[in-house]
Amino acid sequence: MVTNDLIVAIELGSSKIAGAVGRKCADGGLQVLAYASEPVLGFVRRGVVYNIDQTAQCLALLINRLDGDLTNAEIQQAYVGVGGYTLHSEQNMVVRTFEEETLVTAPIVTGMEEENAVKQYPGHDMLMMVSQEYKIGNNLLNDPVGVNCTQVEGNYLNILARTSVMHNTGKSFESANITIADTSIPPLAAANVLLADSERRQGCVLVDFGADTTTVSVYKSGYLRFLTVIPLGGQNITRDLCSLQLDENEAEQVKCQYGLTAPASDDTTLVLGDGRTVDLCKVQEVIEARFEEIILNVYHQIKASGYTEKQLLAGVVCCGGGINLKGFEEVVAKKLQVSKVKMAYNTVTKVEWCTTERPADGTQGVLVGLLMDGTDSCCYNNMQMEIKPEDEGRAVTLDLFTEDGESAQDKRDEELKVQRQLKIQEAEKRKKEMEEARQARGGNGFFSSIVKRVKIFTDSFEDKVDDFLKDDVDKQGKK
Repeated sequence: MVTNDLIVAIELGSSKIAGAVGRKCADGGLQVLAYASEPVLGFVRRGVVYNIDQTAQCLALLINRLDGDLTNAEIQQAYVGVGGYTLHSEQNMVVRTFEEETLVTAPIVTGMEEENAVKQYPGHDMLMMVSQEYKIGNNLLNDPVGVNCTQVEGNYLNILARTSVMHNTGKSFESANITIADTSIPPLAAANVLLADSERRQGCVLVDFGADTTTVSVYKSGYLRFLTVIPLGGQNITRDLCSLQLDENEAEQVKCQYGLTAPASDDTTLVLGDGRTVDLCKVQEVIEARFEEIILNVYHQIKASGYTEKQLLAGVVCCGGGINLKGFEEVVAKKLQVSKVKMAYNTVTKVEWCTTERPADGTQGVLVGLLMDGTDSCCYNNMQMEIKPEDEGRAVTLDLFTEDGESAQDKRDEELKVQRQLKIQEAEKRKKEMEEARQARGGNGFFSSIVKRVKIFTDSFEDKVDDFLKDDVDKQGKK
């Protein structure tokens, strides 16, 4: 069984803006009902919005395509991944010292979190705070509440991005008239559906090889310990290949065809469509040189995290479009000097793609993660009715006539018509309430959270959503 709440997710990538509509299943999986992507032609650079107007136009096209794949539903808001090459983490420690032994209480811990939350990073916004262990004496605790001590240290990992990132993203969605339901950090959203709990406990590095950026995230003991973005990716390799007198499309094709695999012999040449030839040895040299630069940067960032291979027992997990390069896994294992390398072509979360298109292998992590993180319905439904198998059986066995000798089916049809009209009225009311909530959040509702994001929806609205989405055919059959 699936829920009727439709979640919408949008990922701002360097090569494309992608969106998906899905709903969560009772078994913890996900059903994706619509997927679409629009190419980025320079207006999003390294994951950051550069041209607000062009990004807004692209977003509007994307939403129209997603809307076209939905029945009796209209997208009102979306969950958005915000990051880019300025994304990085900073450690911070907050200390509370007491004159005598004091019992640590929840308000004390909350006060420490609030102190961390107001820490200023000039030119940057704090997008998220990740609470880590609390130190009391020589002991590290996940939760210090209830422990007597004279001093407690709180360790926090703050995720930051330049202020312009948040501003430009918000303006783009506002111009496209799309409400942002909430924002998430793309690598964290991806990790939630790509990494097993055991991998995060044992320690691992999640490396996302994207088009213009490569993201490095280090996990240990279940916590995110380090995050940074390297402003290099697969498109850098493509652009380097253009130096061999190839246009960008030819360079991309050559890169995908040969990847990191060595040519058969030193004199192997590739004949292009117009008769031009390219020395494959030179192609290999160009690809290897740039890829080695990227991997070397990844290696140094892992060292900068302070964790060694012996501490990261689960090794390296790779995702992103770059992992589809031929020979990728072998080269990564060799260059990073690790014994365990896993290619995350698919998510650990079970996903059913009910779409004609779907993301390329290794690139669906962020979208799936955003959909799984979503909590509020993102679509206004004109009328959403789901006839269950038991209802079909009931329709055959219901009475054909009333006690007055009139057609019982006609009477049921009339009652059903009334029920449908009531449902449409409820839908219109819901749409109005969603618009009021959007206005209450300041027009577009774009804001970043520190500890928890505040949802501005009235209790009455939340109570009525489930009732509105319930199937009324079953109720009609019982009459």
